[in-house]
Amino acid sequence: MTADTRWNARRSRAILSAFQTDIEEPTPVLTPALYFPEKGKPIGGPVIHTPERIAAASKFYVGNTPHIVQQTRFNRSWRVATSRIALPPSVAAEDSFGSLPGSQDADDEVFRDALLDVLDPARRLPLAAHTDDILAWHIHQVRLHFVSHVLPLLAVCDGYSDQTQVLLGSIRTIEAAQRQYLFGLSLILRAMEEEDAEHALSKFRRDLHAIVGNSMSSALTDALRSVLGHLMKTVLGVDTEGHLDPDKVDSSRKELHQIVESLARVGFAGERFQILFAEILDGMMIAYIQQTYAKVWQPNEDLKANARNPIRLKTQPKCIRELTDWIENQYARLAVEVTSRLTNSLEVSWVRLKDWKDIAMERLAALRIDELFDIVISWPDSEGGIDDLRYAVTTPQKRLQLTDAFSSTLQKRLLHAGRSTLDILRTYIAMIRTFHRLDHSRVLLDRVAYSLQLYLCTREDTVRIIVTGLLASEEEVTSEARKTKLVELVELLSQDDQYRSEGQDEEWDDLDWVPAPVDAGSNYQPRKSEDVIGTLIGALGSPEVFIKEFQSIIGERLLSEQDGFKQEVNVLELLKKRFGESSLQACDVMIKDIQDSTRLDGVIHRGAVNHPEKVDRDWTIHARILSRLYWPEVGEERFHLPASVTEMQKMYETIFEHLKPSRKIKWLNHLGQATVELELDDRTVLEQVHTYEAAVINAFSEENASSWTFDDLWMKLEMDEDLLTAALEFWEKKHVLRRLPTNTYVVIERLSDAEQPSSSMQAAQSSTAAAVDTATPSPRKAKSGMSEKEKEKRQVYWQFIVGMLTNSSPTMPLGQISMMMKMLIADGFPWSNEELQEFLGEKIADDELEIVGGKYKLIKK
Repeated sequence: MTADTRWNARRSRAILSAFQTDIEEPTPVLTPALYFPEKGKPIGGPVIHTPERIAAASKFYVGNTPHIVQQTRFNRSWRVATSRIALPPSVAAEDSFGSLPGSQDADDEVFRDALLDVLDPARRLPLAAHTDDILAWHIHQVRLHFVSHVLPLLAVCDGYSDQTQVLLGSIRTIEAAQRQYLFGLSLILRAMEEEDAEHALSKFRRDLHAIVGNSMSSALTDALRSVLGHLMKTVLGVDTEGHLDPDKVDSSRKELHQIVESLARVGFAGERFQILFAEILDGMMIAYIQQTYAKVWQPNEDLKANARNPIRLKTQPKCIRELTDWIENQYARLAVEVTSRLTNSLEVSWVRLKDWKDIAMERLAALRIDELFDIVISWPDSEGGIDDLRYAVTTPQKRLQLTDAFSSTLQKRLLHAGRSTLDILRTYIAMIRTFHRLDHSRVLLDRVAYSLQLYLCTREDTVRIIVTGLLASEEEVTSEARKTKLVELVELLSQDDQYRSEGQDEEWDDLDWVPAPVDAGSNYQPRKSEDVIGTLIGALGSPEVFIKEFQSIIGERLLSEQDGFKQEVNVLELLKKRFGESSLQACDVMIKDIQDSTRLDGVIHRGAVNHPEKVDRDWTIHARILSRLYWPEVGEERFHLPASVTEMQKMYETIFEHLKPSRKIKWLNHLGQATVELELDDRTVLEQVHTYEAAVINAFSEENASSWTFDDLWMKLEMDEDLLTAALEFWEKKHVLRRLPTNTYVVIERLSDAEQPSSSMQAAQSSTAAAVDTATPSPRKAKSGMSEKEKEKRQVYWQFIVGMLTNSSPTMPLGQISMMMKMLIADGFPWSNEELQEFLGEKIADDELEIVGGKYKLIKK
């Protein structure tokens, strides 16, 4: 205590001894009291003299002198006792709440006698009619002092910029006030029995802590959250980036313990603090799980032996083990250390520890569910994440939460126009394998895959990508072909566990049988293998769709110029295990046709060699003879071939009909291949081209035919316009032909001619521009390679359009025609608006339709 503080204390006592400012004045010893306060009312205050009270006092004075004496003694004792324990009426800046009275005040005999009179008036002053409880009076003055002097100081502490200073300043202020409150109480308790004193002290502390606890401001709460959060992060290893300093952890732990003990002493560790601590502790668990286990999916080597059967998953995954260890040794330890230092000493039982572990498992499961899409696309490098889900997601409610969240993610991140069909199919394959590891019953996969299957059915190239992937070679798996082909199917084809026969999934002899999940549907069928290929094919609707597309693509490959068809034969044999030989009989016939054609072609060539009189030039034609009933519809495009080729075709037919009297040959020229060698002035061009491309360039080799207009060439070859355009564009890209502004094509004998067009050519462009623009388009024929079935379908669509424009409305916009076609055609109208617009454009070119004001109208003839 400083000299100034002691001087202030002596000055206060001197003033109080000379000038009694309290309203509770004691009654003089020899002066009779004219007024006694009513029971329960404070002693002192202004006297109101009513007739009733004057009469009662006069009567009491006349016949009850001992009562007056004892009442007067109680009043004087009350004044002596309360004046000693009264709190200072104001706050001094030097010592916050003034100095504590000296010890000699407590040992004063007068004070002790007065305190005994006030504490036990029933025994010492039995005739005193009006007494009061000094403990209640002390608590009342503590409340008034706290509101008047302590709360303003706490408000000053709330204004500090540093959160630590806010907390420490508030604690020091409450500690200073409590020293004053508890000192006055200690003087009272000295005169009480030990048991009564302990009870009174406990009650006083409880009431005082309630007052302090309810005075916590939002600023103090924020400071407490910040300081405790920072220390708890260090102790629990949150946001440490994997670097834990044991000395720093111990220091933070001790500091945290000191703060909690200080809070408990001053009364800030009440219900509000416990709720705040629980919120911070819960946030620490969330932050730790997010920081430590987000995107941590390394495979668990010790679980691979149990990966096939979920019931045998007794060993916890690595992340689960680490998390439960952290909960038990760090999280629960901190909770016990803090709660044990609180006033009410909360106990943490083993049941609560188990609850914390369950909550941690749910949090980790929620994290893995949010990451499930990334886990799927990262498979098989993300096996650890699936193991965590297998262990944590066990109830039907959690399984439903998983499927709902994943389905929503699929819609946002995959099933939209911005993702290619190849990406969607790759994700689907990863989904099949991932969910098979997660749930062997495939119940979860069936839930999430339905929307994806429906979306794949809207993509026209789905089946073709799957079939092309199956027919890819093993060399393409590690090449650039991965970017354009579904080469993952090649690896799956060679795995035996990807196939299942009709009776393979029977359960009567399965020693590892488990019952169906409780959330399985009524049509649930167990599966033992991943069956990725079967699931992909099943997503197409029916096997017939896949088989039909497989026949079409394998037909294209068989007609190509590749050396062998080993991959096609191997894939066909593997698919027979799945679909049966009868479903793929047509493919067997197609392969047999190619094999027989090679052998028969050799026989025919030997026959031609044996008849040199019939062949006056080199025999360079080879044919593949197809069985018409077993091959897909390939259409027919007729055009004139060079005379030499036509002669070789006739000779080939003659020999074939001699060998096969009951069969005839129908040439499909547009599917053929030819080797063309062009000798130009400055170079020689050697290309493997289609037959129609060879026919077009052959026309330029005739005498006086170094240039052709498009129409003249079309009339000479009688070739489909699309085929002719494609052939001319092909030779333009090869820098063999050049298109002039007059729509005339000439041969580029020298490459320098192609790079430096003549000025006369530019002049011709300007003079004939109008003629070219106004030229009448040549009649457009059916598209190249269109099958008879497609032509019939287009004719049916045209009849519908004619009927609508005749019977419903004479003019219709494109959107209305498309909508009515979708409503009227029973099998559905598969064309998009762009395809329909192209079809209607063909009809406009054929003078069947016209556009008037943006609407289509039939031309009256």
